[in-house]
Amino acid sequence: MKHRLSTAALLIAVFFFGSCSSASKLVFQKNVIIPADYSGVVHAVRTKTQEEYALLDYLGVNWTLHTFNWNQIEHEQGEWNFTDFDSLVDNANAAGVKMIGLLAYDNRWIHEDNKMRRYIPPHKTEHFLQYVKKTVEHFRGRVSAWCIWNEPNFHFWKGTDDEFIEIARLTADAIREVDSEVIILGGGFNRGVFGLPEKFIRKLFENGAMDKADGIAFHPYEINPVRTASLYSKFRKISEDYGFGDKIWLTEVGYPTGGFYPTKTSEKKFPEYVIKTYVLLAASGSKKLLWYQMYDPVDRKKNDSEYFFGLVRSVQDHSSKGAEAFRLCAKYLPDTSCFVQKRGENGFPRSVISFWFKAAGRGALVLWNESPGSKKVHLRLTGTDIFMHDPVSGSANPIQAETIIKVGKMPVFITWQEILQGGEDL
Repeated sequence: MKHRLSTAALLIAVFFFGSCSSASKLVFQKNVIIPADYSGVVHAVRTKTQEEYALLDYLGVNWTLHTFNWNQIEHEQGEWNFTDFDSLVDNANAAGVKMIGLLAYDNRWIHEDNKMRRYIPPHKTEHFLQYVKKTVEHFRGRVSAWCIWNEPNFHFWKGTDDEFIEIARLTADAIREVDSEVIILGGGFNRGVFGLPEKFIRKLFENGAMDKADGIAFHPYEINPVRTASLYSKFRKISEDYGFGDKIWLTEVGYPTGGFYPTKTSEKKFPEYVIKTYVLLAASGSKKLLWYQMYDPVDRKKNDSEYFFGLVRSVQDHSSKGAEAFRLCAKYLPDTSCFVQKRGENGFPRSVISFWFKAAGRGALVLWNESPGSKKVHLRLTGTDIFMHDPVSGSANPIQAETIIKVGKMPVFITWQEILQGGEDL
């Protein structure tokens, strides 16, 4: 799903990436309700093993995304083969994981030189639409959502913006023709090397390509969680102009822990980045969040970041890189109401940012310090079964309702039973 960049392109990307690391300038949505099925992981259920299904349940995964490649489904013109995808979809559904199918990419036999181009000439569009109809009809009732293409602004579409907008509009029409109920997602944009493609995004809305869509997909890849949330906010402001501000599906987000992408981070920081990214994006009002991705490949290449995005080290070594951090968020934050505390309130240091998540009979607090070192925070909680969770190991230790804790860069994650009360006893 991601992309391999040339060294030159990466150097350009590094130049254009900013370095802001403070959440103080972020504007969060008020009274955000985190959907119960908010959490997902890209490329899940591929191993088709009970071990993975148990892990998905443990992590609280509700969604996964896979590319239903046209050239794999109709490798030869007129010969349709859904076998591999039938197994994938049925196993996902059996595991209680909903599927987002990505309708994408060209086919060798539509080009005169029989080579993949990541482009569909306008006079070949009818063949792509036939694949769309056949695929959507075949999986009707089994695939929960279809996303039209992937990152058309950057690497996976070689035609013009206008050509893509037209094929996206026709694809949405084709999907709706055979399935009136399934969720349709347009967009699939990422940041790109030169920044957010605002002109392209607006043209997609203004030229009818989103008229039949239920949501818009976005991939807010950036160099740290605050930059990720800031990028999402910019995208939301554009989408709000067209009534899609509350319909943004983050179908990819993540950071590699190796290789040469400018977005990479260390394994030590990875759990911190997972929690901060999840919390900041959830508190900003995104509709869904799918982490890219489940596993690091076993035969990974040392210098290729594509091999280092996993929450889990590999299908053979199920040890967590960031899986325990993701689990904390996916288990305790969905189906809650999020409240972002103002800086300095309730005696908290101004450098400490805190997020309160409330639901009937339970609550969670996530906070971290944005200044160097750590700060002491005096907590007065009301409730029972109060635990502080370790984002790295996933272990939980009981704490007192009134206590003093140290808050540093690594998020502090606290849960309890019952809802916090007003005043100082939040």
